[in-house]
Amino acid sequence: MNEREEHALRMAIEIFHRSCLKLSRHRNPNIYMRGNDELLSDWFTAGLEDLQPESLGANDHPDYIMETVGFELKSLRGRGQIQFNSTIPCGGYVHGRYEGECYYVVARYSQERQYGYLEDFSVVDGDYFNHDREWAFAHVNTQQTGFGTYADGVVRHRKMYSFPSPHREIEGVALVSKYDNAADYNGNLILERYIDREDTRGHTVRFYVYRHAALTNL
Repeated sequence: MNEREEHALRMAIEIFHRSCLKLSRHRNPNIYMRGNDELLSDWFTAGLEDLQPESLGANDHPDYIMETVGFELKSLRGRGQIQFNSTIPCGGYVHGRYEGECYYVVARYSQERQYGYLEDFSVVDGDYFNHDREWAFAHVNTQQTGFGTYADGVVRHRKMYSFPSPHREIEGVALVSKYDNAADYNGNLILERYIDREDTRGHTVRFYVYRHAALTNL
C-alpha cells in the first residue's frame, strides 16, 4: 500500500465510521423519494462538513471528492445490477485537476409507498467492480457531432454500464476493502470474512468484509 492508497483507506474508514454512528442512532433512515428527489446524498453528507465534500455535479464522476478521494453514490431497491452512467467503475478516477482513489457508497432501500428506508449500506473499494484501471480509463465513451445534412445533429455513442451490486453477497452494513489491516486504523472495525473474485485472466483478487461494532447488536 502506497501513501495515496493509505490516505484513501483512512478516508473511507472515517466516512464508514461516521455513517455507522448515524445508523446506530437511526438504523433505517428514509433516504429515498421526496417528490422525485434522491435523498441518499443528503443523508450521506450530513456530518461530513469538516471534510469539505466537493460535489462535481449530477452527471460527473465521482459524485464527491474529499481530500482528493472520490466517492460515487449509488442507491437501488433490489440487489441486482447497478447502472453506471457513461463511466466504468473502478478503484481510481481522473477528473480535471484531480486524480485519486475511488470508493463507491452503495445503498439498498425498501420502499413503502413514497418512502424508502435504508436496509443495506456499504462503502466499497472501486477495485471490487474492476481492478484494471488502465483498461477502464482507456475506454472511450464519446459522441459524434456535425451529423446530418445540415451538420447540426449529434449521434450519441455514450454507453451505460451495468455491474452486479455487492449486496448480492453482502447484506447489512459493511466496509469492503482489499486490505486485511483496515481494523488497525479504527478499533471499531470487525473483520468478518473475505470474498475472492476471479478475473478473466484467472487471477484471484481478495476483498475483506468489515462490520462496525456500533451495529453488531442492531
